[in-house]
Amino acid sequence: MQTSFQGGLFISGADPAMLTAAAAIDDGCGLVLNSTESRVDVHQLAGELASHRLLLPLTVTAPRQMRAQAEELSLCGDNVYVQVPAMTAGQPNTALIHDLLAEGVPLAVTGLATRQAVKPVLDQATASATPLLLMMGAATAYYDLIVSTALAHLFPTVQLVVAARDQLALLRAQRLAVDGVAITVDQLWDVAQPVTGAACQLQY
Repeated sequence: MQTSFQGGLFISGADPAMLTAAAAIDDGCGLVLNSTESRVDVHQLAGELASHRLLLPLTVTAPRQMRAQAEELSLCGDNVYVQVPAMTAGQPNTALIHDLLAEGVPLAVTGLATRQAVKPVLDQATASATPLLLMMGAATAYYDLIVSTALAHLFPTVQLVVAARDQLALLRAQRLAVDGVAITVDQLWDVAQPVTGAACQLQY
C-alpha cells in the first residue's frame, strides 16, 4: 500500500533554505517555519514562497506584543498564516485569537492536543470569514482527533492539520480525512514509500 495523503502536506523546518527546497519538490505543499531567530528574513521568505501557504511563528510572549507582531507578520503576504499558541504561560489566548481573526489575520493555532482545547478556538471562528488552521499535536488521542475533525468540518474557513511522526500517524490522519498533515523535511522520503504490514489470521 502506498502512503499518499489526499489532504495538504505541511512541511516544517527551521532552515529557510530547506523549506525552499521542499517547496520545489512539492508545488502544492504548505510550509512551516520553526525557527524564531531574528536573523531569518521572513518578508523575503514569504516572497520567495508566494505560491505556498507559509506558517510563521510569533517570537514574543506578551499579549500586546503578540498582537502587534501577528499584525506585522500578516503583512508579509497573502500566503502567510501567523502561528499563535493556544496558551501562553498557562493562560489561554482566546481573546487574542478572536481579535486577530476579526482583523482578518489568517492564523495557525498551535499547542492543541484535546477536543476540549479545540472547542474554545472554534468558538472564536464562528463569526469570522478569516482562514484558520488548527494544528493538532502528534500525541493527540485518537478519540480527541475524531471529535476535533468532526467539529472543524462544521466551519468552512477552518482546516484541521495533524502532526504525523511516522507512517502510522499519516495513515490514521488519512482515515479521518483531516485537511492536512504536518511532517518534517526528513519525512518527505517516508511519505513516498510503500507501507508493508503483516497479515493476521482471525482465530475462533
